[in-house]
This record gives sequence, C-alpha cells and structure tokens, in this order.
Amino acid sequence: MFLMANAGVLTATADAAPETWRRLISYLLQACAAPGAHPLPTPATPRQMYRAMLRSTPQQRGR
Repeated sequence: MFLMANAGVLTATADAAPETWRRLISYLLQACAAPGAHPLPTPATPRQMYRAMLRSTPQQRGR
C-alpha cells in the first residue's frame, strides 16, 4: 500500500514538486515507528494487491 501511495504522489507531483515523495516516505516511516502500536487488520492477499495495482495503470483503466 505504501508503494501505491508513493506512486500516486510521484504521478501527481512529478513536474511541480518532484521531491514531495521524500516527505511522504518520511511520514510513513515515522508513523510505523509509533510506540504502543496495536495489531493491524488482516492484509489484502497478494492476488488482491496485484489486481488493485493492475487497475491503477492507464492500460487497465481503459479496458
């Protein structure tokens, strides 16, 4: 999910603010380091993530 979020930031800011991805990654890493974290919900399966990533590509959206 972090990779998909970063891909969205890169796509949206590539021309205007190409270094924005660094802030997102720093934010995500800081959030993951929080003390007292609770168990996470069950993750999506690899197949579900693969299908979601395919849908995020321009070639798949046109189908």
